[in-house]
Amino acid sequence: MSDDAYDGDLESQAVDAESSRADTPADADSSPEITAAPRRRQRKQRTSPRQFLREVRAELRKVAWPARKELLSYSLVVLVSVTLITIYITALDQAFGALILRMFGS
Repeated sequence: MSDDAYDGDLESQAVDAESSRADTPADADSSPEITAAPRRRQRKQRTSPRQFLREVRAELRKVAWPARKELLSYSLVVLVSVTLITIYITALDQAFGALILRMFGS
């Protein structure tokens, strides 16, 4: 059960409680108010490892896998991007290292 459904259930209980109070006579207001404890969520039954693997395989069949050409072009983009970012960070590291050595010289 999702949290939204659970919250909605509590809201409906609150509305039901308010409407039932409105239906009672005015002299009933002097009695102490009794509130019901919120219902506990029911635990979902655990899926067996075999069933889990079946579901994983079924979901993987639904995946739109890229063609070889797309895979190669995406891989190239990633490799070039990582290389450029690595060069940039290395240059910054060298520049700041040299600056610190000049400032505090050894």
